[in-house]
Amino acid sequence: MSRLEDLQRSPLFQNVPQEALRDVLQILTPRSYRPGEVVLSQDVSGDALHLITGGVVRVSRVSLGHRERVMGDIYAPGLVGETSVLSHQQRSATVTALTDVTTLMLYREHFEVLLNRHPKVLWNLAAMLVQRVTNLNDELIAFGLNTEAALAHVFTTQYRQRLAAGIPDPEVLPLGTQDIMQRISASRETVARVMKKLEAQGLLDITPRTVHLLDLEGLGAVPLGDEDGE
Repeated sequence: MSRLEDLQRSPLFQNVPQEALRDVLQILTPRSYRPGEVVLSQDVSGDALHLITGGVVRVSRVSLGHRERVMGDIYAPGLVGETSVLSHQQRSATVTALTDVTTLMLYREHFEVLLNRHPKVLWNLAAMLVQRVTNLNDELIAFGLNTEAALAHVFTTQYRQRLAAGIPDPEVLPLGTQDIMQRISASRETVARVMKKLEAQGLLDITPRTVHLLDLEGLGAVPLGDEDGE
């Protein structure tokens, strides 16, 4: 796939004038990462954003108590690093390659010029940030209900991401127990108990490294009562 095609796939450059695409092609820096390599580091000053053009990255954050929480995965075509670029502050999270990853890096000084010249790019960025806020609100609501609701939110969100990215078998999520624990900040015992309950209800099938979603509609209707749905 050409670099122009990569830009045309990116939500940041949807329906922008061809002139904008020509301009941005001149200022991009290609990067590649192997699985496990860090793309962005938390609490480090950031002067560039990355358009994810291939592969998948994981976003994680270490809290004040030195506890790591996985915020989610981002599939190509995606965008990381824009918050630090816009705010002139340190990175709020660490981004790590889960697979072989390719990106197109765009420095702040060039990005600011691009936004001034082509307001449509700014509108696209605003729409992406609004969607992230909406997703965060949904997550906060789900996580505040019970463990079942939190798991259902994590699973359905990743399914939608994989589906949008064109990943084969999007309903088969590459998640093990440790991954899930880090996503919802729950103990191994709690995760295992609730996962078994959801499996017994025919909503999913569990293997040591995957979660196979069997009933998406059923996951969207999990109990919303007491903790763990008990």
